[in-house]
Amino acid sequence: MLLETLKEFDWFNEPQQVRFEENGMRVVAKYRTDFWCCARHDFRKDDGHFFFTYVLGDFCCDLNWSFERNETYDQCGIMVRSDVNNWFKASVLCENDNQPMLATCLTNDGYSDLATVPLPIGVQRVWYRLKRRKGCYIASYSLDGTDFIQLRKFYLIHDMDDIKIGAYICSPQRDDFEAVLHAIDMS
Repeated sequence: MLLETLKEFDWFNEPQQVRFEENGMRVVAKYRTDFWCCARHDFRKDDGHFFFTYVLGDFCCDLNWSFERNETYDQCGIMVRSDVNNWFKASVLCENDNQPMLATCLTNDGYSDLATVPLPIGVQRVWYRLKRRKGCYIASYSLDGTDFIQLRKFYLIHDMDDIKIGAYICSPQRDDFEAVLHAIDMS
């Protein structure tokens, strides 16, 4: 990953441990961090780590995370965010240690949903793509960096022309989840 390309990026809830290696940026998620919103029960987690840039208008963001082990609810993926009550994320997620899933979460007006598809056991690297075209978002993923599978089309109720897009990581139930962000490309 070229450090020059990261100059336009900033952290929302910067993690305590970030280091640059030859193959990318290694990030350790802080314990009990997450992004989740349920206004009905007055429950909100908005303390995950989000490495973002602002983008104006239509865009395509590709990024790639790898991890050695993914345990219950550990996440590293892609996020787009208008504000605390309006955002989308996609990542690998394990509800148990045996079956990884690709999870998407759309939060509009303070209500998060969750949709999942199973992934092969042993997955340790995922590529993500998020496009915005005329207000419509399309989220896709790949296990080889070449063939992308569409996950979801959606709209943000409170979309903004100048929106935050980037990579996120969190660990709701443990303190040593780490992953490597290999690439993040904007077009």
